[in-house]
Amino acid sequence: MNERMSLKSKDFSVVKLIIIINCVLFIPWVLNYVTHNRVLLGYEFLFGALNIGFPDVRVPSIDNGFQFIYQLLTSMFLHGNLAHLVLNMYALYAFGRTLEERWGKGHFLAFYLVVGVLANVASYFFFHLTGAKNVSLVGASGAIYGVLLAFGAYYPEIKLLLFFVIPLKIKWLVPLFALFELIIEISGNADGIAHITHLFGFLFAFVYCLIVFRFNAIRQMYFSPLIVDDNERYR
Repeated sequence: MNERMSLKSKDFSVVKLIIIINCVLFIPWVLNYVTHNRVLLGYEFLFGALNIGFPDVRVPSIDNGFQFIYQLLTSMFLHGNLAHLVLNMYALYAFGRTLEERWGKGHFLAFYLVVGVLANVASYFFFHLTGAKNVSLVGASGAIYGVLLAFGAYYPEIKLLLFFVIPLKIKWLVPLFALFELIIEISGNADGIAHITHLFGFLFAFVYCLIVFRFNAIRQMYFSPLIVDDNERYR
């Protein structure tokens, strides 16, 4: 009995659970694509997305009622299209599994949720300060960029294929992504992507690692690499 429970606990994966939840919540998008009926998808996005700067007080938004603060969390599990979902979940699976194994399920889940929610909080205030209107944020990208930064701190020399073609060490991929997001955000290109949220994901992942795990992700990535011990675990 105990051995069976132990095996089940060992097989359980927070990363896989997050991916499953995201995929289940993507079903309304699929139904809309197949049937052209937007009712279910409309309600999901209306109540689940992080709605910012809507003049219409009937729109569920933190602006119109503190009871909608849950959108800071639920918006992390919704995606605007198939490519958005696939890219985020692929990155989570590729990089998140290793962090979950190193940190443990609880620590990884806390990191993922805290970084993602804080990136949304910062985005909320950013869009208000810049006077943006009718913004609906969805996606796990803030948390995913945080996962990428943390993974790079442990394994900076690992090479990835940029655009599935160009081999590039992850320690160069991280600043390249950050620079790209910053340039697009400053340029004001209205491409429908919240690039500032991605940057906040990097920022809060750095702060989280500094405070909770007591290491400087940037310094470890470039100046004094962590000695990776596969037997080391945070519990």
